[in-house]
Amino acid sequence: MKKKYADFDKLNRLLVACFEAEKLYYNAAQDAQTTSLKRFLNYMAVERNRMSHDITNQLYVHDIEPLKVDSEKGNLDRTWHEVKEALEHFDAAAIVNSCISRDKYNIKRYDELLERKELPDIILELLEKHKYQLQWYTKQAAQQTETNPFVEEKKEEPKKGEGGKVIPLKSKAM
Repeated sequence: MKKKYADFDKLNRLLVACFEAEKLYYNAAQDAQTTSLKRFLNYMAVERNRMSHDITNQLYVHDIEPLKVDSEKGNLDRTWHEVKEALEHFDAAAIVNSCISRDKYNIKRYDELLERKELPDIILELLEKHKYQLQWYTKQAAQQTETNPFVEEKKEEPKKGEGGKVIPLKSKAM
């Protein structure tokens, strides 16, 4: 029984990691500056919440107390300077890559539990389903990087020697 309890403990830690991924996606959605990216990140947060809920239900079914996580979402203590900074220096690629790296880390946790096969079959099936969903979502997330719509793109100045020859115009006296 102690061996199985160790795997349930790992499942409980996976639950915490799912909550952290949800929080990461939720906070990224709050900072996103385009509607499509905001919607995508919110959807990803909802999916992580659903996965967390599935794991929590399985823990309750097997009389294991799920870890309570203080999963306060959002950035409630931000000053207007921090909000301004987030808007001006928004980097969608960096934010999405951070979310993807969290998902890849969680996939490793799923793999570890699936390889051991010490949990009940119903939980293993659930974990397998979650793992494949996360893999698919990471592929989708990689396609979501966008540029900041609030920062003007810098236009490249033509280098000297490129372009045409400048001919000074002289005015004719009439």
